[in-house]
Amino acid sequence: MVFLPPIISGVLGFLVSYTLTNINVGALLFTIIGTTSLIFSFILNFASTDMSRDAYYKQPLDLGQSIEYIVGRFFTFVIAAVFGGLLSITVILMPVVLFMFVIMVLDETDIMDAFEKAINVLRAELSDVLVLIVVSIVASLVIGYVPLFSSLLNSIVNVILGIAFIDIYVTHKNR
Repeated sequence: MVFLPPIISGVLGFLVSYTLTNINVGALLFTIIGTTSLIFSFILNFASTDMSRDAYYKQPLDLGQSIEYIVGRFFTFVIAAVFGGLLSITVILMPVVLFMFVIMVLDETDIMDAFEKAINVLRAELSDVLVLIVVSIVASLVIGYVPLFSSLLNSIVNVILGIAFIDIYVTHKNR
């Protein structure tokens, strides 16, 4: 069930990409369809993190409730994504960004609190995080050679990576 949001996002992305490349649509319609698809994918990716949290804590999984939660905090997550994008310019801060997103959902906190906690977790759990990052990079490289389904498989790897980040954070928090 946790994999449902990225699967929906992947299928939606594939359909939009296929539609926009194979059917002649006007520029305005092209922009509307592309933007709508990106917004849905954005919401579904964060909903996947929310559902992963629920699964981790053995709570009932409800895609509708997760989407509702993300939509309720949509602008906070958009600002976090922009902030995360700026931090990601330096590759070294990518794990901080990933933890920041996870912490924002797990602790239902704001951007700066999540950023501070992410740095603290990274300092304390650096070896585990580095192993996780290396494994995810290798997985992404291998998946890149899979025709047609590479983006969908990459989304699934990202869910697994998110669950691992949840586990690292919760373990760190409980110490």
